[in-house]
Amino acid sequence: MAKFNFLRVIPVDLKRYLPQFLEHDPTFAATLESLSKEHEKQRLTLMDITKQFFVKTATWGLSDWEEFLDLKPDASDSDEKRRARILIALRGSQTTTITRVNDIIAAYGAGYVEEHNDKYFFIIYTSTTDKTSLEEMQKKIEIYKPAHLGCYVYLGWSWNGKINFDGTYTYGTSMTEWSGK
Repeated sequence: MAKFNFLRVIPVDLKRYLPQFLEHDPTFAATLESLSKEHEKQRLTLMDITKQFFVKTATWGLSDWEEFLDLKPDASDSDEKRRARILIALRGSQTTTITRVNDIIAAYGAGYVEEHNDKYFFIIYTSTTDKTSLEEMQKKIEIYKPAHLGCYVYLGWSWNGKINFDGTYTYGTSMTEWSGK
């Protein structure tokens, strides 16, 4: 999770704002202690709420981001996976570039893109091992890639040569085209 700093980063202690002789009164000291605890609860609550405004620090606020972007999360998705999906959706209005495709691939694991502009296609090299992540990555690539470009994928980890999406695609030393099903 991203590092997050707020205005005040140390716990609240109201005694440090008042003269020391007031601490000697037991009633006043107890009141200050109680107020400090309540003030600290408010500080932590404000910090937690503020974190929800940013995708990289949000926890319980991720559902609001998903609702805003009309995303349907899977109940088994981790917060990191949900954040990656939200960030991809927020970046959706950008022009598709090699950097954009690399960002999509990075959201689902390690990999890179090799362009073949003269032949109107690109190759994705990835070591992603999760079938669901591969399916989601395929959907996102298909959404954001230009329609006139072909897309091939090479799974560096798939030495047995097979993986299932909606059917069987063959990998290994050969490549399989994703586009034009």
